[in-house]
Amino acid sequence: MAAFYKTFSEEDVVHDVAIVTSGVWQDGASLITTFYTSSIQSGSTGDYALDVYKYNPSTNASASVQFGVAYGHYQGSGSLGTVGATGDRTSAAVWGQFNSLVNPPQTSKFTFSGKSDVGQIYALSLNRARIREEIEPGGWELWLGSGANRIKLIDDSSANKGGNANQRNFLPEYNVVSGSLVGGTTIKTAATAESATYGSYGTFYPKLGLIMLNPVKLATSPLLLTTAVASNADGQNNSQIFDSIVGGAYFQMKRQEEITSRHYFVRATSKEFNATTNETYYTESVAGRKEIITAFAPEQKTYVTSVGLYNSDNELLAIAKLSKPILKSRSREALIKVKLDF
Repeated sequence: MAAFYKTFSEEDVVHDVAIVTSGVWQDGASLITTFYTSSIQSGSTGDYALDVYKYNPSTNASASVQFGVAYGHYQGSGSLGTVGATGDRTSAAVWGQFNSLVNPPQTSKFTFSGKSDVGQIYALSLNRARIREEIEPGGWELWLGSGANRIKLIDDSSANKGGNANQRNFLPEYNVVSGSLVGGTTIKTAATAESATYGSYGTFYPKLGLIMLNPVKLATSPLLLTTAVASNADGQNNSQIFDSIVGGAYFQMKRQEEITSRHYFVRATSKEFNATTNETYYTESVAGRKEIITAFAPEQKTYVTSVGLYNSDNELLAIAKLSKPILKSRSREALIKVKLDF
């Protein structure tokens, strides 16, 4: 009876690892220039955060959320409610969420480069399905506009190798700086060169898919973005940062993931795999054993159509289908490479 299984040797299996980048936005795009929100969402949970779409969800059924924007304040300013009184204090809830996510315990405020007492933030966040493994450091550029004013933002990973030496819950952390990726990465002003009065434009966490922006810095030239920080007042700051993104009309971003590939070299020598599991190829002998039909015996040959990979318990783990059958006989050998990506 012919054998239908063969054990791989060490030489038959090769491993390699590659970094693959792709666009994070809908349809695999790496750039979006139009931005929409949902009137339904902004009327309910929009006080906490706004979902941003590439297509208008009111007219396009395929529109999906691309990222979210939110404003947080450590005392709840810019939203309704006061400490110990009625009101949602949504900005305080947002602040607490991102402060707990990023900063170590007992941290009360954010640090943006030289300024360590920033009590308010804008957060741009992506969900895990879009991030996959992480956002590519140096792979994003965001333009913000406020009236006739505009600024282009990137991260400083091209110069800040390994990221900031800070104690954070998720590393690496990079600074958000003014600059552009067009024609090669150009940082206009390094985070360390920014005034300690205002700090840098923000921080970037590639493994979280999170960009934290510093409203104190955004309020300075050239953008001059106004953030409402009155107590017990709806400042609509989520809409403020969204409108600024709309005004910039440019958000480029790529993700990157490590793909591990395993290559199996399936070698069928001249004396192997010259029989098939097809029942019509055999007949029952007197002893009850299956024998190859006499007409097929002189020149055994088969057509290979697929390759199955099994574990030591003979359980099928994967199957590879050939684009066209390969003739196999005693006068023909075959070498088939099967690639699995993880």
